[in-house]
Amino acid sequence: MAGWQFLRLQFIFPVVLLVLFLVDGNLAASLGLLMKEPIHAIPMLTFTWLFYAIQFGVIDRLPFYVYVVVFGVLFDIFYTGILGTYTLAFLLGTIVMEKLRPFFDERLMSGLLLLLIGQLVYLLVTLFAGIMIGADNLTLLPFFVYLVLPTILFNLILATIFYFPSWSLFQRLG
Repeated sequence: MAGWQFLRLQFIFPVVLLVLFLVDGNLAASLGLLMKEPIHAIPMLTFTWLFYAIQFGVIDRLPFYVYVVVFGVLFDIFYTGILGTYTLAFLLGTIVMEKLRPFFDERLMSGLLLLLIGQLVYLLVTLFAGIMIGADNLTLLPFFVYLVLPTILFNLILATIFYFPSWSLFQRLG
């Protein structure tokens, strides 16, 4: 790989990650239909971008887990005010996806299954962290019906739409 391609990846990856971090918050705030009681669909664009990096094999060319921790802390600071919840969720979700990645290929359905597993880990970590600190009192059934299913459906649709454009971008960058 040429040095300029490495620099482009080093520059573009965190810029897109920052933009998606901001879009996550704006989507959650502006699309009221995603948050109508009792159903909540949480946009996870930042997490999906981290999934694309794992799926398309660029994490070895980036300080990947530095980005995971930094953006987890940013999520904690800007969106919850409780330090550690999203940082742990981002870390565990990406670690599980990275460890399972050798068992999946680059086809769309395999990738979406890997993302589904990562999102489940992410959402379960946030649930248990919320229960531990007393910020959440959901039981598992309402959690899965009213939060997990709509969130996963919404994010898998978005991940499907942007799967091949992201694959093409990573191919050009690396």
